Amino acid sequence: MAKKKLSSSTSGPSLVSIDIHDMAFPNDYGVGKAAGYVLFVPGALPQDRIKAEIVKRGKHFGYARMVSLEQPSPLRIKPPCPHFGLCGGCTLQNIGYQHQLLMKERYLHETLKRVGDIDATKVDVLPICPSPLTYSYRSKIELSFGEEQGQAVLGLRQRLSPFEKYDGSVIPLHGCMNFSATLTRIIPVFTDYARSHRLACYNMLTRRGTLRRLIVREAKASGDIMVILEATTGRLPDTSGLWQAMIKTAPEIKSFFCAVNRRTGDSTRFEQILHVGGHVFIEEKVDPWIFRVHPESFFQPNPKSAETLYRQIPSMAPLSRDETMLGLYCGMGPIEISLSPFVKTVTGIDSLPQNIANAVENSLINNRSNCTFLTGAVERLHVTGSITRPDITVVDPPRGGLTPAACNLIATLKPRKLIYISCNPSTLARDLKLFIAKGYTIGKIAPFDFFPHTSHSETFVYLQDHL
Repeated sequence: MAKKKLSSSTSGPSLVSIDIHDMAFPNDYGVGKAAGYVLFVPGALPQDRIKAEIVKRGKHFGYARMVSLEQPSPLRIKPPCPHFGLCGGCTLQNIGYQHQLLMKERYLHETLKRVGDIDATKVDVLPICPSPLTYSYRSKIELSFGEEQGQAVLGLRQRLSPFEKYDGSVIPLHGCMNFSATLTRIIPVFTDYARSHRLACYNMLTRRGTLRRLIVREAKASGDIMVILEATTGRLPDTSGLWQAMIKTAPEIKSFFCAVNRRTGDSTRFEQILHVGGHVFIEEKVDPWIFRVHPESFFQPNPKSAETLYRQIPSMAPLSRDETMLGLYCGMGPIEISLSPFVKTVTGIDSLPQNIANAVENSLINNRSNCTFLTGAVERLHVTGSITRPDITVVDPPRGGLTPAACNLIATLKPRKLIYISCNPSTLARDLKLFIAKGYTIGKIAPFDFFPHTSHSETFVYLQDHL
């Protein structure tokens, strides 16, 4: 029997029954077919049978809105967070955690094959390592100021949708299950402050307003909290009174800064940092190391998972105390410092001076005399002077992965051992394909779940040069 054709009419809704067989990461889009036509359905889960309305059509695939759930997937659970499905944070909270891990493993394997032409069955790929904490795991959260019925609110940006134009609306939050419960006491302090002083919240569309974001950082080892209030001006009213209100409501808050950001759009770069009260840093412990976290420090948002990864690296990548190590995109130096006892010397490189100052500070407080940290863009480094061929190179790039210039630098350095830590399977697979072409072979791949209830994960890869 010939397959029934899917109507291409654009007049009126097209309702179809769809069996969902997959999920398209990194979004929460279920994947199914209607008469052989691929449809992406936000909010649908694998093994759901749904009634859906086709809203957008393309030549090879379209998007559909779920109208009803005809037969729910056995994977479905009730999400514990009342904000789930609205805010742009979690996307997998309605799936049991063990199955989240299986989905991330599968996505990594598929991406390695599709993008990197790497067959995971022929490589030593370890099972994904779960997060020690599945909730309250985050050490940092960034809330946006917005307005609801003319009143200031704090929350997360709305979730992206293929159906509606993104306007940057803020979904008000009372707290976040992935962060400290202290947040439920902090949010009212800042909404009251904004309302009592009649401070306008920044609007992404009009590019007007004063209050932009509230950034809250927590040292998981101690519970100490740092708060950064970001605005388009450094002249905010009564910040000393705000500091007193904070520590009265939440004594865990040990540090308070105001940051100036006048850039348009949703930029996250600060132009100026003003210390208002408390300490100028908080200290995180990734056993046995202490790391000072400053307002602009980049630190892994899941310290417990980071601790698990850093402890396992020496067993997954053979290191020797006769070897030299180069760390690219080192940030505040956690990987370099944690591996320093296993090698002769470590040199860390990062483009941001504040990261290097932070890394030097962290190496000093941890008594690491074999660590050196230098400011420089990886893409503009030359193999001269202080940058000589290392035995081991460690790279921990942003989500965009390595630039061609960075790949060329590593190819020129030609380290015998290469450790690649990635937060993006797609760019990881792309870069691994390049290194394999340059004579490297993959020794081990190990995924780690740093981000429960989202599609994201961290992946460790160990490569060796055999040319």
